[in-house]
Amino acid sequence: MKRVLSGIVLLLLLGFSVWSKNPYFFIAFGSLVIGLALWEFYSLAAQVGCHCYRFLGYCASAVVIYSFVINKTELILPTSVGLLLAMMIASLFEARSETDLQKILGSVAATLFGLFYVVVLAGYLIGVRVIADGPQASRLLTLFFLIITASDTGAYYTGKNFGRHKLAPRISPGKTVEGSIGGIVAAVAAALLVKYTIFPELPVMHAVVLAIVMNLVGQSGDLFESLLKRGARIKDAASIIPGHGGLLDRLDSVVFNAPLLYYYYLFLKHSF
Repeated sequence: MKRVLSGIVLLLLLGFSVWSKNPYFFIAFGSLVIGLALWEFYSLAAQVGCHCYRFLGYCASAVVIYSFVINKTELILPTSVGLLLAMMIASLFEARSETDLQKILGSVAATLFGLFYVVVLAGYLIGVRVIADGPQASRLLTLFFLIITASDTGAYYTGKNFGRHKLAPRISPGKTVEGSIGGIVAAVAAALLVKYTIFPELPVMHAVVLAIVMNLVGQSGDLFESLLKRGARIKDAASIIPGHGGLLDRLDSVVFNAPLLYYYYLFLKHSF
């Protein structure tokens, strides 16, 4: 019951923020989710001995998100360089023992990787909400999240009922080839549903190809996050969402696909 209720609450919040005429509802909701997911990632890194420079990472993350809000993504690179330099200086004052010295490389790398893996990638969704006009952004984001949700749901139920062949047993023993195929079919069905209901200007071929590519990219993101959790010997990244685990567990498919949606819109915005 907790899983269902928490899922409904998240769905309502997401739906309101996506379809609100005020883009700052989605920006605020997305920023909160990204910030909490980054906290989960840094906690995950701590499980394997990488004690990230959290304060510096959060400060850099705020600048990255702001760069998407003002549509100045060229600020991301200097922000990342600034974070790296700040961590290099901070490490000079924190290395007091041999153990500290051994952890510096992993801590610096994990802090910077968390910025890109969680904040930069997911931040592209905020970028979509900013650069696309209101109704168009709402339709694009609805298409995006329905494909992601359908992929996950189709893969889960197909794999549960028909799964026989393991997809990646060393990384995620529960995933099957049959589930993967079911996820692709469900993703295409979701994309076509959106096309024929609220997004008529979306070409059919675009809907189908986008659904297939997003599904494959999302599966890669899911497996990668499973790889991180398996390395840290934990089941879920956190327990923030009752019955669902952590936000990072829900974003594994999203972060890899967010840049895809952003650049898809930039490439085709004049044809919409």
